[in-house]
Amino acid sequence: MRTPTGIRGRTGIVRARTGTALAALVLLGSAGTAVAAEPSAGPSPTAASTATATAAPTGQPAGGTTQAERLAEELRKNPVYVSAAEPRRLPRSLAPEIAALAERTGVPTYVLALPDGDAALLALVHDRLGADGLYVVISGYGTITATAFGVDVPVDEARRISLYGTPYRAGPLAGFENFVDAVASGKDRAAAKAEELYDRHRDSDRPSAYISSTDRQNQNLLLGLAVVVIPGLVLALGLRLSLRRTRSSGAAPARKTGPKTGTKTGLKSGRKPAVSLDKDPKAPLAARTPGAGWRLRGLLPVTLLATAAAVFGVVHYAPTAFPQVIDGPYLNVTQADLNARVDEIAAGLTTDPVYQDPSGPDALTAADLPAIRQRLTELAPKGPVHIVVTSTDSDGETRYDRDLLLALIHERTGRNGVYILVDQLTGLIELDSYGTDQDTLHRFARVPTDVKYARGETKGLNVAPRLDQVLDAVAAAEPKPGYDPAERDTTLPPLHDNRLPALFSNDFGGGIALGVMLLGVLLLLAWAALATARAVLRSRRARAAGSSQQRTKPRHADPLPSLRQLRAWAGEDVRELAARLAAADQDAPGRTRAWDCLDAAGLLADSSEQHPDRSAEAGDLAAVVVLAEAGLTALRGHLHPTLCRLDPLHGEATGGRVPAWFAELGIDPRSAQLCPTCRDALRGGGTDQAARAGLARDRLLRLPGADDRTRTAWDEAGQILPAAREGLEALILRARESASVQ
Repeated sequence: MRTPTGIRGRTGIVRARTGTALAALVLLGSAGTAVAAEPSAGPSPTAASTATATAAPTGQPAGGTTQAERLAEELRKNPVYVSAAEPRRLPRSLAPEIAALAERTGVPTYVLALPDGDAALLALVHDRLGADGLYVVISGYGTITATAFGVDVPVDEARRISLYGTPYRAGPLAGFENFVDAVASGKDRAAAKAEELYDRHRDSDRPSAYISSTDRQNQNLLLGLAVVVIPGLVLALGLRLSLRRTRSSGAAPARKTGPKTGTKTGLKSGRKPAVSLDKDPKAPLAARTPGAGWRLRGLLPVTLLATAAAVFGVVHYAPTAFPQVIDGPYLNVTQADLNARVDEIAAGLTTDPVYQDPSGPDALTAADLPAIRQRLTELAPKGPVHIVVTSTDSDGETRYDRDLLLALIHERTGRNGVYILVDQLTGLIELDSYGTDQDTLHRFARVPTDVKYARGETKGLNVAPRLDQVLDAVAAAEPKPGYDPAERDTTLPPLHDNRLPALFSNDFGGGIALGVMLLGVLLLLAWAALATARAVLRSRRARAAGSSQQRTKPRHADPLPSLRQLRAWAGEDVRELAARLAAADQDAPGRTRAWDCLDAAGLLADSSEQHPDRSAEAGDLAAVVVLAEAGLTALRGHLHPTLCRLDPLHGEATGGRVPAWFAELGIDPRSAQLCPTCRDALRGGGTDQAARAGLARDRLLRLPGADDRTRTAWDEAGQILPAAREGLEALILRARESASVQ
């Protein structure tokens, strides 16, 4: 919104209160003006017909009149006056609609639609008109300024409702309608609504009822992206799943995953493995996965249908997501609206070389005009000089093009000469010459900038002295034939079409192209992520398999483990067994035993923490480690059922029977066996019986007892681990029995 000059910069409540104060001063100081309690006999706004509402002045008022006097004269003709200076935002043809709205206030209402106006101007106009009522100025971008004289209406509340309740880009007519409705609603309702709107929008922007053409282009670009990316991702995912099913259908029977353990450590289960073991790997595929062939045949058509549904969804939902059809109030601006100001100026210049727009402030006062007219008379031999005082902005017929405005005025008057334009609001001075055959434009170009542009506010525009220097430049012009041709281009800029481009137009094609590129990038990133994940998993599995296959000595060599160490070993071994079992082939020879070991270990781990006896808990954890290690050994193809007699954590007892002297230690040499590591260690222990017995005792597994200071032999720890003396199958059975599972 442009910044007003002078006291017109005061807006809002301050403007209304200032205007009221000024009005009081004017009323007190004006001779012969009485303040009536009821509306005076002035013209009634509601009596004006639609036909007279569009009436426009046919020339300028008598010279020397003030803006307030000129506007009061217009309101005597019709209570609604619309300036011709802003036809692109507030065309004069809207006067009938404004008059119809003004009738709804219920009080005499006088409306001025001006490029600029404030409460002080309304007070002056009321004083000149002499009629009480509601005086309203619609100015700028629909800003409402109003003052009530002799009538009791909620002016301030209505103005706040118009300010906070009118969406951006809704236009001045919508703002005035909100103002009128608030006035008609009464003080109480208007005050409540004004307070509500103020609380809602004082710290945030008002809602926007419309979008711009740029917004619609962005919407079409987004639609182009969506119509490619969303269905493309659906199609890519479906094709990926379809190809994966196709490959698995022609391969060997699908491997089954291992049981899931739902505990914090990944050990405990509370029930048997969730995925049952297929004891017969040679069973037909259809028998093990019913309906797999039907799902394979139907997946690709389902993918194509889903893709088509995604495209249809984007197209169908677009009008709901982007429902706006215009980017602002559609104004039916006529050619008469665009010609109105030029016609008024041309008519005024036929009787006076100085035209001052009645809708704008007094850039030239009554005291300035006689001297200026005298200068223009003296310059007549140089060619006629015309001065036009009016406002220029982007809502005018020429859209800020001052040269075009002067060309239109010259074309309408049909008179060659020098035309000077003075902006009423900014004080800017522009000049153009038509058919004078003098270098007037060259002289004007040499005028100082401070002369062409005003410095300061409205009261400091200082137009008359600066205009006198411009006339000096005109007087100094010298003949130069052909320097200023009379013909200029007078084509007006096209009217802004508020109707937005249709959906799926303009940037929609660009969005499709961008969507194709974005889809390619997304698919490439997805492929790279999947490839990286597969590589990482293969690397981890290879390292796990390699480390398992390269073991040449017992994994858990410490014969005196702590309870914490046993928990760590149990968790690590069970997790490794579950992972290896999930990756093993259906036809692996030790798969059945590995399943049994994992099942028993999971059940045993689930109940190990229920023992209040630390020795029993340690024995159960040691049994979990033994079972997990046996399962890993079975997956490597070793199915020896006997465990090391000294330390079952060492795994399979493939080192042969224990020596005969083990009988002295209470171990039957006929049934007990050792692992290769223990066998080699005992063979190198010499022949001394005491030394051999000490070495055996050093390698014997001992578990934490009731406290950390005591140790218990593994065949004395609880009810589960001692079953390992009879072999692996006995240990599995004892673990299952301990959980009441047959």
